[in-house]
Amino acid sequence: MRLHAIVALVFTVPELAAAQNAQAREGFGISFGVGRGSAGVECNSCSTDRLNGASGYLRLGGHVRPNLFVGFESNGWLHSDQGVDETVGYYSGVAQWYPNAATGFYVKGGVGITSYLADDGTDQATSGATALTLGIGYDFRVGRNFSLTPYANYLASAKGELLFNDVSTGFNWSINILQLGLGFTWH
Repeated sequence: MRLHAIVALVFTVPELAAAQNAQAREGFGISFGVGRGSAGVECNSCSTDRLNGASGYLRLGGHVRPNLFVGFESNGWLHSDQGVDETVGYYSGVAQWYPNAATGFYVKGGVGITSYLADDGTDQATSGATALTLGIGYDFRVGRNFSLTPYANYLASAKGELLFNDVSTGFNWSINILQLGLGFTWH
C-alpha cells in the first residue's frame, strides 16, 4: 500500500507544480547566469591546454512568440594565474527557440563579436574577432514569471590578430569557451 502512495506522489507533485507554474512566455525577458568556463585557443602554429575560470552571461530581449525569444547576450570568462589576468567577452544577437512551447527546454544560436585581454599590470595582449554562440538549457519554472535555468553554451570566435601592447605579433588565433552554469530567468 505504501508503494502505491509513493508512486502516486512521485507522479502527482510534478504535475501539480507544472500546472501552477505553466510555461508562459511573453513580452520582455531578462536572464543572467553564473558558472564555470573552459577556454581553449587555436592558432597557426600553437596549441594550448584548456584553462578553467569563472564564467557567466547576461541576456536581455523579448518573446516574439511563446516559443521564440530574440535578444542581446553578453558572455564572459575570467582567469588569473601568476599575476596575469585574462578576460574574454562575447557580445551577440541571439535567438532562443523552445521546440515545445509547453516545456522549458531550449536551443540557442547567435552571432556577434568577441574580445580578449590579458594584462599583467605592465603589458597587455588583446584580440578581437567575429563570433558564434550556441547553447542549450532548461527553464525550470519556480514562480509565475521566474525560472531556474541550468545551461550549457559553446562560444567560438573566428581567427583574429593578436596584439601585444597594440603592436601586431603576426599571430592570428581563435578562442572558444564551453560554459556550464545556473541561470536566473525572468519571463
